[in-house]
This record gives sequence, C-alpha cells and structure tokens, in this order.
Amino acid sequence: MQSAKEFKSITITETKGQCGFDVSGNKALLVWNQRLVEYDLMEYKKTAETVLESNMLALAIHPLNSQVFAIGDMRVDIYDDIQMTTPSLIVTLTGKVIQIKYNKNGKIMGIASEENSLILNRDSKISRCKPGHDGMILSCAFDPKDRFVCSIGCDGCLIVYQLSQVPQLLQRYTISKQISPDGFQKLQSEFHPSGDSFWIAGKMNAQYIITEDEPQDLQNQYQIQHSSEICIIKWIQENCIGSCSLDGEIKLWNFKSFTDLSLHWQFNIQSTPLYMKIIQNICYLLDCNGNLIETTLDPPKTQYEKIYQDKLSAIQDLVNQKSKIKNNQRMEEELMDEEIIENKDEQEGYKKGNEIDKLQKQNIDSGMQDVLRPGETQPSRGRQYLCYNTIGTMVLCKNTNMIEFEFFDSTFYKKFKIGNQQRYAIGTLNYRGCVLASKGPNDLDEQGYLVGDGKSIVFFQQFIGDVDDFEFSLPEEEGAELVAIGNDWFAIMSDHGICRVISFCGLQILEFNTNRAVVSMCAYEHLLCIVFHDTSPMLNQQVLKGRVYDIDLQKQIEEFDIFLTPFSSLSWIGYSDEGLLSIQDSKGAIKIYQQGRWIEVFHNSRVWLYGIQDYKLCLLKTEQPLASMKQEMIQESFEQPFVCSIQDEKLIANYKQFLNQLIILNHELYRWSEFGKYYYARNDDKQNDILLRYTQNLYDSTKIEETQKLLRKFRVDLFKQILNESKDKAIEFFKCHIKDEYDMNSIISLLELQKEKQTTNKEFQKLLNQIKLLQRQQIIKQQQNFGIDKRAQSPKRQGFGLQKQNDQVNMSQIKSILEQKEQHHQQQQHHIQQLQSQRVESQQDEEEFNPFAKSANKKQSSIFDMGEKRKPTQTFGMQNIKKKN
Repeated sequence: MQSAKEFKSITITETKGQCGFDVSGNKALLVWNQRLVEYDLMEYKKTAETVLESNMLALAIHPLNSQVFAIGDMRVDIYDDIQMTTPSLIVTLTGKVIQIKYNKNGKIMGIASEENSLILNRDSKISRCKPGHDGMILSCAFDPKDRFVCSIGCDGCLIVYQLSQVPQLLQRYTISKQISPDGFQKLQSEFHPSGDSFWIAGKMNAQYIITEDEPQDLQNQYQIQHSSEICIIKWIQENCIGSCSLDGEIKLWNFKSFTDLSLHWQFNIQSTPLYMKIIQNICYLLDCNGNLIETTLDPPKTQYEKIYQDKLSAIQDLVNQKSKIKNNQRMEEELMDEEIIENKDEQEGYKKGNEIDKLQKQNIDSGMQDVLRPGETQPSRGRQYLCYNTIGTMVLCKNTNMIEFEFFDSTFYKKFKIGNQQRYAIGTLNYRGCVLASKGPNDLDEQGYLVGDGKSIVFFQQFIGDVDDFEFSLPEEEGAELVAIGNDWFAIMSDHGICRVISFCGLQILEFNTNRAVVSMCAYEHLLCIVFHDTSPMLNQQVLKGRVYDIDLQKQIEEFDIFLTPFSSLSWIGYSDEGLLSIQDSKGAIKIYQQGRWIEVFHNSRVWLYGIQDYKLCLLKTEQPLASMKQEMIQESFEQPFVCSIQDEKLIANYKQFLNQLIILNHELYRWSEFGKYYYARNDDKQNDILLRYTQNLYDSTKIEETQKLLRKFRVDLFKQILNESKDKAIEFFKCHIKDEYDMNSIISLLELQKEKQTTNKEFQKLLNQIKLLQRQQIIKQQQNFGIDKRAQSPKRQGFGLQKQNDQVNMSQIKSILEQKEQHHQQQQHHIQQLQSQRVESQQDEEEFNPFAKSANKKQSSIFDMGEKRKPTQTFGMQNIKKKN
C-alpha cells in the first residue's frame, strides 16, 4: 500500500451541513445559505457571488458545457451564467430537491427530492419513475450506456428502472435499514465506467449488482470495508475505485475483478465528506465543515502500463550494462601497447564506418513523413488545437481535461465544452457534427508510458439533428490514427491501415484496407481522400499518392500522384467549401488539384493554411499557430505563378485574373456534375439540411455564361495589349491561345474597326489578312477533327480552358472564300475562250464538273477544296477529270 500524498485544505464556506457543490474544469460552484459562489481552483479564490431568494441544497453543472448549471429548492431551474439572468424552469415540486444529476452526455437530468418518485427531464419533457420509494429519495445514478437509472431512498431500498421514454421498474433491492429523514446523508453511488456493474454506498461494506444485460442479484463486497458507513463510492478509472466513510476515512482500491481487490492507499480528513469530485487525477473533497480538500491521486497502473513500464526498465538496464562494458573496454585499451591500440583504432574506424552507413540508411527510412492530421497543432501551455478549419476550432485543454468548441459563425452554433475522460487526442468537425478518438494501445507519452487504458474510443456528436451522441471502441490492439467526416458518415483510419466508414446512426457501412503507410485523410460530401506513401523517399523527396473514394458508390474512383516542393513534406490537405482539393507543403507552396494536374496558386512559407472559402485562401499569419495565443486571420486570392517575357504590369495583372477565373469556371462545371445532385434536395429542405451552404452558391447557367464572357473579354484584352507591343507576338498569341469562334470574330471585328481608321497603313492590312488566314486554318482544322455532319456535343476542354467546339461550319466565311475562287476562275475561263474559241465543246465538258461554277445544277463544293488550285488531272469526288488536248 502506498502512503497518502499531501493535501491542501481551504475553508470556502462558513456553513456546516448540507449544501450543493460541483466541479467542472478549474471552476467550482457552491450553493449554501441563499448564496451561489464561484471559486477558481487554480488560484484558490472566489471569483463571483450571487444572492438567492431561498436556501438551495442541490446543484449540478452540465457535463458538456461548464457555463450551464441547474440548482433547485422547491423548483429546478437552469442558468447559463453565474449572474442567473435568464432562468429556464424545469419543474416545480411539492418537496425540497435533494440531488440533481445529469447523464453522461447531459441530455437527461435526474432529480431526487422529498417526493417519493424519481423525476427525469428529457428534452423538456418530465416523467416520473413509478412505483417509487416509501419516503424521500437520497440519490440517483445513470448507466454510462443509457440503459438504466437507479435511485436510492431513505427507505433503504435501491430501485433500478429501464431508461426509456416511459421508465419501467426492473428490480427493487433492500440495501440497508431504513434511514431517518432527520439525519439523512446524500449517498453517492456510481456505475462502473463500462456500465457492467453498479456499486452502492450505505453500509460499512460495499455492495454491487451486475448489470451487463439486465440487473442481477445484490451482492456484498466485503473487501471494500470501512469502520463506519460508506457514504461515497467513486470510480477513478476501470481498475481503480475510491470510497469515503462518515468518519472521514478515504480509501483507494485496486480493482482486478469482483473477488480480487486490494487497498492502494488511504488517508483521513477527520470529518464527514459530502462530495467527492475527480478531475484528471486530482481529487476534490468538500466536507461538512465547509472545507475544500485537494489532493493528487496516483491510481494503480493498468496491465498495459505495467507491461510497457517493465519493457522500459529492462531497456534501461540493458543500456546501463552496455555503458559499463564500454567503459571497461576503454580502460583496458588504455593499458595496452600502442600497436594494439592502433590495430584496434583501425577496427573501430571500420566499425564506425559501418555504423555511419547504417545511420544513413536509417535516416533515409526515418525521412518518411509521419501521420498528418489536418488542422492539428503542437501543444502550448497545456492547450492544443485538435482541429482548426473554416467552420471553427476544437481545443484540447490538458490542464482542465476539457475539449472546447468554438465556431466562427456564432449564429450557427454557440461555443461549448465537453469532458475528456476518455483522453481523446484526435478530432475533426464540419457543419453536421464532430468526431473524437483516443489514440489507443500504441500511443506513448514523452516519458514512454501508455496514454489511455489500451482501448481506442471513438465519440460522435451531431450539432443539429435528432441523433443522440454515441461512442464505441475499436478492436483490441488497434488504435485510431486519423478521422474525417462527410455529409452523413465519418471515417476512422487505424494504425493497422484499416479504414472504417460509420454512418451517423452508428452502423459500419464500409471497411477496406489501404495496404500502404497512410499519411493523411480528408473528406467532403460523399468523397473520401486518403494520402499514402507509394515508396520510400527518393533524393529527400516524399513519394506520395492519393486515392479518392465515393462512399455512396462504395468504390475507388481516382488515384493520382501528389507533387511537393523538393526537400519538403505535406503540412495540410483538405477540401475547400466548394469541394476543391488543396494541399500545402512545408515550404509554403499551396496547390489545387484540377483536371488531373496540380496547379500552384500561392507560395508563402510564413502563413498557415486552414481552408479555402469562395475561392479565397484562409490563412493565419504564422508558421505554426498556438492554441494559447490568438492568431491574425487573413484572406488571399489565388496567385498562380507563370513565366512571362513581357514587362507590361497591366498585361500581367489581366493574365492573373484570367487564370483565376479559368480555375473557377472549370471547377464550377465539375461541381455541377459531381455535387449538383444535392442542390435541389437541399433547397427543398433548407431548414433541416445544414450542408445547404456547401451547394447554395453553385454557379447556375447564367453565372457560368457570365464567367465565360469574362474569360473572352480577358482574351481579347490580352490580344490588344500584346498587339500594342508587337504584331508578331499578337499573331503568335492568336495562333496558340485563341481557339474559340467567338473570340476569333471579336478580334477580327476589332481589327476591321482599326483598319477603317488606318486606311493608309499597309502593315495593318497585312496583319488583318494573316489573322483571317489563321482563322480559316482553325476552322478547317476543327472540321477535319470533328466533321461537318456531326451533331452538337457537350463542351470540350481545349487550350487554356473550356472552349465550345462548334461542329457546324462557319458557312458565311466559307461562302466568301468560294466566291473569290469562283470569280478568279471565271476570269481565267474568259481568257481561254478568247484564245481558243474553236474548243468550246471541250470547255463545256470541263464546266460540267467544275466545282466553282455558279450554275445551280452543279454540285456544292467541299471545304477540303480550299487551298491550292486544282489541276485538271486531279481527282475530285468520285470522278477523274482528264485534260483534253
């Protein structure tokens, strides 16, 4: 048995006897003698006080939100601040309230009072547990799995009810003799953390009932024994239970099984304890004299912790033995001759060379990037961001053992806190809810001790909806590494490489193995993206790949390489609010994935990316944010780098805008094809579908057409600016960048207007002819690729962006070309008739097959006839025209 640790005792109230008391984080609330007092447990001082109308005896703080608390006398009210400005009445009673208690997730409240029935409040609906006790109720307790609720009365009976909409009595037990109401004591009994048993105070020894499937017989536990009646039983962890008796004796027990318990340590406070609260291995006791007693607990180690401790001690012994052997070898070498020493030096040099080679190989292997959780930061002053994204933040407070949630849009959801009894260390959130997970059996702290109890617990809470919070554990020896959340599901990646997809109702819908070392994971709507190592790093370059899974279809839809800046690692990955997959590396390069390629849109190593909204980068002006300090938030537009030999700043600015608008247009067309299926359903159900904000800003046909017009305007403006600098460059720009018919016509119309103003400029006329020639070549090329008779198809991707491919020929332009060729041919024919009038008959034969004749009876010429003049012996159509002498 260990000796008792030192404890502090501070008088916080002058009253003696019953009062209301509760602790949450580093704050304690005490209600007594018509006063409500708030104490800071870190500085040990009173921070607030409120005068009450009556003497309250019951108080309870909400387990998930420390700002909300309930107090009761002849009625029970809920308040959200210490000033008690906005009360919310729960129930009015005929007797005084004895105890108020919340269940684990704070959704159900139990009220023990002088009435003989336990009162339950669930969603502002009151229900009474009947049949009740023969007298007042002293305490109540909830099953961690929300199956049962128990009440203990002054009649010495314990009643177990089934926790349903209408509570039903399951079992009634007699635990002690009848207690007098004049000298009653609040009995604090509690369920085992697993919910498999319920432990009862009230006698000099403990009692328990097994509640695995249904309540079983009452049994005595004589190994938990006190010299007076036990008034408090409290579970610290699954293998440690504490007990307090009326004479002030406090004991901590090592629980191995129902028949194997041993005393771990004990001490005596010399007064009757009224309340016992445990926050992160710190025990707070309030006694009947108004003293707050604080002491640190050293609970017995779990089986996993003992194994790791034994391994670490064995490793330390081996290290010590090796160091002693090396020291002895050095002393022996100093006593040996110089020749022997030289030979040994050579051998040591050879060994050192081998060791260096091994170290280099280890460095190459250790260069593989570790697991990356997007939005997670390093701890600072006991605070750490588990998740930081465009929706809000999730902060782990190790000092208070709480997790704080705060949202940037205060109209969406108010900030709140939850307890971290399960030691959650991984988390993520979106508009639908949040997911938390503990790391599991393979997670060690800085000292090498196991963190947690060897099980990886996963917790889900829905922000808006009727789904109750739930939690479950992963299989043994399997720990959570990554979590991601979608529209109605969330995914957990374990350290065994197994990905499990769970629906919001708590059922697994998909499981698969990645067969690779996973680096990171993110989700959006129905898409899940997983990043993994393809091979070991090559030339200090991470070799990463990504896979995208469609959870609705339950299949992989894409696999791609992830390109990082040389000598860098992945520092962030995620989807924008519009569904644009983005990454940031440790060198500060931010890239987006679009149409099978990565496009760099920003580069700054002094900013930290946490999301993209409305096609703008959401950044923090720091390389690594700290949860203990406020960070400056900024937004930046895309700045796609490109090489340009032109020094015109206005041209460069226009080209940047053109590239940004092109990214937006391409992605909006992709959004309609991929996420448009949610648009109409969510618009019809705006009140219930919180993810409407993901699709409500989808570009409609009008907005897409406006963006396309804007892109055409940018192209024409770029042509103007390049034309002012060099006509040759303008021709090359037209040849390489102008693929759309509308852009061609706009540029030609522009040149024709300038031609009218510059009638004497022959070079300008030459430029216009060259542009028209390029236009004709583009039309011919398009017709050769797509054909005249093809029907109109969906837009194709060409050149810089989405250009509309018109399958029909520009007939007005072709008609003008044919008329010019016809006129030229007629002049030649007239000249031939004057010189060779005797050969009229042969000329009439030629005109019958001439493709450029004006006669309506002749066949229409093909567009492939444009170009060189046909020779009389050339094959045309299905006939061969022979030259006649």
